[in-house]
Amino acid sequence: MVRGIGMSSDFDFSSYIQLVDFLGACFGENTEVVLYSFDDIEHSVIAIHNGHISGREVGAPLTRFALSKLKDKGKEGPPYYLNYLAMSKNNVPLRCNSFFILDKKGNPKGMLSINTDVTKYKEAAELLQKLAFIPSADKSEKENSSSVEIFQSDPEDVISNLISEITHRAGVPADRLTVDEKIAVVRRLNDEKFFLIKGAVSRVATILGVSEATVYRYLSNINKKMKNGDQL
Repeated sequence: MVRGIGMSSDFDFSSYIQLVDFLGACFGENTEVVLYSFDDIEHSVIAIHNGHISGREVGAPLTRFALSKLKDKGKEGPPYYLNYLAMSKNNVPLRCNSFFILDKKGNPKGMLSINTDVTKYKEAAELLQKLAFIPSADKSEKENSSSVEIFQSDPEDVISNLISEITHRAGVPADRLTVDEKIAVVRRLNDEKFFLIKGAVSRVATILGVSEATVYRYLSNINKKMKNGDQL
């Protein structure tokens, strides 16, 4: 079932909300259909069908993928991205397709995403590999895991996931991070436009156990190096 919330935007999403319901019914229980509004990226999801697939619901934040693509503003090539990989919070592999919704002036107002659980296809492929004695692709998948988006339900999950990626250890407490590791977390969040979210600096400071002034100092140094073309 689709759940939607009212919008204060001057852009009319009502027909897209109906489209979410239609597409969800067409694709069936293994496919999630999500509608995002860019008016409030911290509570971006305004309609969703089969939200159990990614573990999200109405009011969830905009994805890291969409944040990173907002700079394109729908003007670099077609306003859609096909067949990219993501992972749900429960490590369910998803094949994703996203379409940026533009207004008459070409400005992005929202995004429609179709995310399919490919677990059964992956299991079938692994079975065929075993039958054909083909080496597993798990090793290469792990090597490229840094490029795979993992859907999260809140900013704390995003930061915790980044800490695990940077330290190569799961469940590392933020207060055990070195200064360089904390800077690396802030750099990755900055690269992925995380600080576009209202109150992001305060949340990051709390989670990392530093002051907001420290986070701003990290950001200033990072942006200064990027501007000067220095090696990060």
